Amino acid sequence: MMDVKSTSLEISDIKWVYLQFSSDVKYADMGTEDIQVEITKIPSIIRIKSQVAVFEKTSITIITLDGIVHTFDLHYHQNPSFIACQVNGNELTAINPYPIELSHRQTSHIIFPTKVLDIQSGNENVIADYAEEIDNIIKCKSISEGFISFDETSLTIITEDKIIYPFLVTYKIDPELVNIQMTDGSHQQNAIFSYLSINEPQIQNFGKQIIEKGSVIKNIGSISDKIFFSLYGIYVKNDVMMLYLNIENNSKIDYEIDFIKCYVTNKKTNRKQSYQADEKEPLFTYSQPDCKIIPINNKEAIIFFYKKFTIPNKHNLRIELFEKNGGRHLKFTVSHKNLLQAKHLE
Repeated sequence: MMDVKSTSLEISDIKWVYLQFSSDVKYADMGTEDIQVEITKIPSIIRIKSQVAVFEKTSITIITLDGIVHTFDLHYHQNPSFIACQVNGNELTAINPYPIELSHRQTSHIIFPTKVLDIQSGNENVIADYAEEIDNIIKCKSISEGFISFDETSLTIITEDKIIYPFLVTYKIDPELVNIQMTDGSHQQNAIFSYLSINEPQIQNFGKQIIEKGSVIKNIGSISDKIFFSLYGIYVKNDVMMLYLNIENNSKIDYEIDFIKCYVTNKKTNRKQSYQADEKEPLFTYSQPDCKIIPINNKEAIIFFYKKFTIPNKHNLRIELFEKNGGRHLKFTVSHKNLLQAKHLE
């Protein structure tokens, strides 16, 4: 007879402790009801927490799909030596946590490189959830002014590529950072929208394809003071609609774009509708980095990506271009029939 060697593990009631195994967890048994164990949305990762402030020494047995039996001797510690680790036999390799400050007056956002699958805070003072319909951005904050009876808790995120992101959370009225990007900093991480079927690299590819096609629509646009603002094309791909806009400057003064807006108007009154949904905010914009300023005798292409939409028969889609610190303001309308004639992008 041979005993299964056990591994010592510190457990807290204000922080979850995560264990990542090399195989999926199929069985877990605790020695006491004071211990809570949950299998996350990644079956090879579990989290453990104490239900009470202090408990007597106990144990937990984990069996993974590869047949290995793991036994842990649990000890209480409010601030465990680690809150996430990889399990390799009897060896535990800690995953270094990230410090984060949260406030009850501000909402912080954490941007991850891939979709988030699992979110868990160590204490009810910290709330965290997905930013609306965005799969890789988490919003989080404290619900109280300071933490009661402790200085630090945990927030742990697991992404679809099975990476654990453990955060040690402290309270601060005015955090130094409220938008945190979990990348190496070499590029800007974009939002991954849960309701779109295409991703950011595809958007870049589609933008290039559309510009290569050139103008496929005639006579939809506006001319004023030798500035040409026109619609070159309308495309759809799955649940995404793309408006291909072109701005050409034939004047003797550079044109600096302030903003472009798009909204639905009533064809009879030509007025913007009263409800907020009529303004169409693009989800993505594809353009050259310097297209904010259009030099003389130059033109620039801008492609707006929208969640696919149509408009009622008696309405138009109005697109307006505003000059920064200037009065050269251009606008044109697109009918519901024009939208319905959008070309499918391969």
